[in-house]
Amino acid sequence: VVDPIDGTVNYLYRIAAYSVSIAAVVGDPLTEGDWSPVAGAVVNPVSAEAYSAALGQGAFRTQGGGSEVRLRCGDQGDLAQALVATGFGYAADRRAWQAAVLADLLPDIRDIRRMGSAALDLCRVAEGSVDAYYERGLNPWDLAAGWLVVTEAGGRVSGIRTPTPGNDMVVASGNALHDSFVDRLEQAIRTIDVTSA
Repeated sequence: VVDPIDGTVNYLYRIAAYSVSIAAVVGDPLTEGDWSPVAGAVVNPVSAEAYSAALGQGAFRTQGGGSEVRLRCGDQGDLAQALVATGFGYAADRRAWQAAVLADLLPDIRDIRRMGSAALDLCRVAEGSVDAYYERGLNPWDLAAGWLVVTEAGGRVSGIRTPTPGNDMVVASGNALHDSFVDRLEQAIRTIDVTSA
């Protein structure tokens, strides 16, 4: 499962936050819930950061060909102190929905970051530079490698009402934060869906 440029708009605007994401998976990645990654790598060609993971082998980061650093998700468990990353879709109606969910969620977290590459956002969760990440509308190639990097760094990746991530929602965080963050995100989604119905 390959994404040759994850963060295409960043690439077009020469913003140094885009990546190449490659993963080997078991199952059919076009059938939600029927596949999982077993090996993956995410490389930012500008910063020369490379993240990699293999099932049961841990997750690692190297920079510029230097030595490997083993990754561990952060242990933040307080939602009010959580730094959260997210992304926005290309379609205007999806962006409007995502903005409404974010507006509902924002008062209950530390702050938000929007970096523009789902694969790199997932790797940021794995290294602990953000506490959580969520986004709706991701494809398998956006999340396959990063999903494994997070889980191999001791974190969790899920949907909202499903144990596996998918197009409807991807949520990633360290274990201490995951359940409370998913609950709060689900509450924000319910609020927006009821309001807009």
